Amino acid sequence: MRIQTVTYLFVLAICTLSNLHAQQMPLVEKGVLDLREYDFNTNGPVEVKGEYEFYWNQMLNPAIKGDSGEMIYTEVPGTWTLLSKEHPEVTRYGFATYRLVILMPERIDELAFRISDVFSASGYFLNGKAIDYLGFPGVNKYQTVIRYSRPMMIGTVNSEEVELLIRVSNFDNRLSGIVGGLTLGKVDQMQELRLKELLRGHFLIGAFLIIGIYFLGLYLIRTEHYRLYFSLLCFLMALRVVMIDEIPVIDTLNLNGLTAARLDYLNIYFFAPFFVLMIRSIFPIEFPQLIYRISIWVSTVFIVMVVVSPISLFSHSFPYFFAFFILLSLVFLYIIVLAWIRGRSHAPAYTLGLLILFIGALNDMLNEIEVIETLYVVHYTMFIYLLVYAYIFADKSNYLQKKSQKLAEEVSQVKNHLEDLVEERTTELQSMSTELERQKKKLESTNRNLVEAINARNRLFAIIGHDVRAPIGYNLQALEMIIDNPDLDEKERNELLKMMASSSEVTYNLLDNLLVWGRSQTGKLKATPVRVKLKDLIDESLELINIGLKEKHLKVEVYVSEAHYVEADRDQLYIVIRNLVSNAMKFTPEKGSIYISSKKVDGEVVISIRDTGIGIPDAIVNKLLDSESHVSTNGTRGEKGSGLGLKICQEIVQTNNGWMRIESSSGDGTTITFGIKTSV
Repeated sequence: MRIQTVTYLFVLAICTLSNLHAQQMPLVEKGVLDLREYDFNTNGPVEVKGEYEFYWNQMLNPAIKGDSGEMIYTEVPGTWTLLSKEHPEVTRYGFATYRLVILMPERIDELAFRISDVFSASGYFLNGKAIDYLGFPGVNKYQTVIRYSRPMMIGTVNSEEVELLIRVSNFDNRLSGIVGGLTLGKVDQMQELRLKELLRGHFLIGAFLIIGIYFLGLYLIRTEHYRLYFSLLCFLMALRVVMIDEIPVIDTLNLNGLTAARLDYLNIYFFAPFFVLMIRSIFPIEFPQLIYRISIWVSTVFIVMVVVSPISLFSHSFPYFFAFFILLSLVFLYIIVLAWIRGRSHAPAYTLGLLILFIGALNDMLNEIEVIETLYVVHYTMFIYLLVYAYIFADKSNYLQKKSQKLAEEVSQVKNHLEDLVEERTTELQSMSTELERQKKKLESTNRNLVEAINARNRLFAIIGHDVRAPIGYNLQALEMIIDNPDLDEKERNELLKMMASSSEVTYNLLDNLLVWGRSQTGKLKATPVRVKLKDLIDESLELINIGLKEKHLKVEVYVSEAHYVEADRDQLYIVIRNLVSNAMKFTPEKGSIYISSKKVDGEVVISIRDTGIGIPDAIVNKLLDSESHVSTNGTRGEKGSGLGLKICQEIVQTNNGWMRIESSSGDGTTITFGIKTSV
C-alpha cells in the first residue's frame, strides 16, 4: 500500500511536469522568427529558440535601425562559449549583442517576455525602445552590474515587424549569454502562466514549511537528530522553490546579483551535509565513519568557497560539486540497500524515496552544466521524497510511542495488582486473627494463598533484581566505555554496541515474559482471539532476533504456508513464537540450523520449531512445563535465562485452547510442537 501511494504521487508529478512542456513551436532561422501564421489564442506563448544574430564585443545602438557590425549566428538558448571552437575570438568574458527580427501576426499591440538565466547582465530593446534591464550590461567588469532573470517584462508592438535587441555582458560567471532561453506571448497569457507558476510554487513552499515545522516540533519534544536534519532539509527546499520560481518575496529583499548568486549556490551546497547527517542518524551502523567525515569536510569546503571567494571562482565549482553529489548519492544508496539486506525498518521505502530524489537532482544538475536541456524538476521530486520520509518518520514515531505506552501500562497494571493482592490478604489475616480457633481451616487456606502471593512477589523482585539489573548494568558499562574513550577503534566500538543490542534484547524479552507471567499468576491472562496469518507473525519474530542469528551464523529454514491462519490472540501468540525461536537460537551452537514448519491436522494448525542444538536431558524435560518446578539453564554462549519462557508459552497456548509438547534428548536437538485452532 505504501509503495503504491508513492508511485501514484510520482506519476502525478510527472503528469504535472508534462503539462509544462511547450508543444512544437516555430524556430528562429537566420535571425528571423516568422509568427505571421501563428495563432497565440490557440497555441499559447512561444519559446523563442534557434539562430540569433550575434555581435561579439559590440553594443549595437537600438536607436539606429539596422546598426550592425561583424555578425555570426549562435544558438539560443546556450552559452556563447560554445562558439569558441569555430570563432576563437569569442571568450568566456566579454560583451555582445543578440538581434532577432520577429514577423508578427495582425492585431497584436503588446508582447510579454519571460527570459531566464542570462549571464550576467542584460538590457532589452524593442524597435529601438528600452523595455527592461537585468542589472546593467557594460563593456568592462567595472561598468557591469549583474542580475540573472526576471519573471516577466512587457513591450509595445507598433508594427508587424519587430526588432528585438538584447545586450549582454559577462565578466564574472562560468556561464555566458542567454543560457535559459526566451519565451514570448500575449500579456494575458503570460500573466496566466505566471499565476499558475506562483500557485504551484506557493503550494510546494507551504507543504515544505508545514512538514519542516512539524518535525522541528517533534525534535524539540523528543531529541532525535534525524528529525532536526529532516526539518532543515524541508526549509532548504522551501527556499529552493522561492529562488527557482522567483517568488515576489525575493524582489522585496532587493538583493544584488552577487548576493543572489551566493544564496543560490549555498542553497544547493547545504543539501549535501544535511543529507549526510540525516542518513547517518537513521543508519549509524551502516554509515562508514571515514566516509562520513570526508563528506562533511568536502561539503564544508564547497560552502566556504561560495562565502569567501568571488563569483568568478565559486561559479566554476558547480561541475565538481556535481561529481561529488553523484558519489555521495551512490554512498547513500549503498547504505540504504545494506540496511535493507539487514532487515532495518522501512528500508525499502527509504530506497524508493532516495531514487526518486536522485533522478530529479540528476536531471537538474545535468541541465545546469548544459549536458541536457529540460525543466527543473528537483523541487517536485523532493516533494515526493519528503512525503515518503515524513510518512516513514511519523509511522516510526507512532509505533514506538504506542509500544512504549502499552508496555508502561502493562507494567503498572501488574505491579498495582500484586500490591493490592498482598494488601488484601494481609487485611484478611488481621481481621480473622480473633477467630483463629473457629476458622482454623479457613485461616490455613488463607495462609497458603498469602505465602504463594508473597513467594510470587519475591520471585518477581528477585528476577527483576538479578536478571534485569545485570543486562542494564552491562549496557551502562558499555556506554561509559564508549563515552570515556572517544578514540576507541571501530571494531571494539562495534563489539560494545553488539553486546548492548544483545543485552537489550534479553531485557526486553524478560520484561515481556514477566508481564505475561504476572497476569497468569493473578488470573488476568485472557485471550482475545482474532484471525492471524501465521507466516507474518513468524517473519516478525525472526526480524527481532536477526542480529543474534547472524552473530551465531545460524541457518533458519521456514516451511510455513502463506495460507495458514489461526484463531488466537495475536500478541500472545507472538510471545510464544518469539520465546520458542529465541530458545532454539540460545541452545544451538554456531553454524547450526533451526527449522520452522506448519501443517493442518483435524481443524488445527500444528506448528513445529526444531533445532540442531545441545538438546535437553530426560531428567529436565518433564520439569520444564511443571508449574511447581523451576529450571533455568545457560545457552551455548553462556546466555542467562529466567526459567519462565516455556511455562509462559504453555500457559498462553492453553489460554488460546491449544496444546504443547516437547521432544528432546541430550545432544540430538529439541523439537517443540504446539497446536492452535485454524481460522477459515
